[in-house]
Amino acid sequence: MKLETEFKVLMHMNQYVNVNLLQKGIYSSNKPYIYSKEETIGNLVSKAKNVKKATGPISFINDSYINNLQQCKLVKVHISIKD
Repeated sequence: MKLETEFKVLMHMNQYVNVNLLQKGIYSSNKPYIYSKEETIGNLVSKAKNVKKATGPISFINDSYINNLQQCKLVKVHISIKD
């Protein structure tokens, strides 16, 4: 069995980003939020806009969330598994 070892993490100014707080601002986190290696900021923004459109005024995703997300970067990381 082969395990995937390459992923992307959301970062801003060399700090992991707390994705759950993007609607309030860009806050650092002690742990990375891991995304597939194919993910892009553009895809994340598109998904956020779709959720905002589908949920309307009850959405936790606001314009600040999208603007803050666009200021971040997805950075490649490799995870090594040790026995």
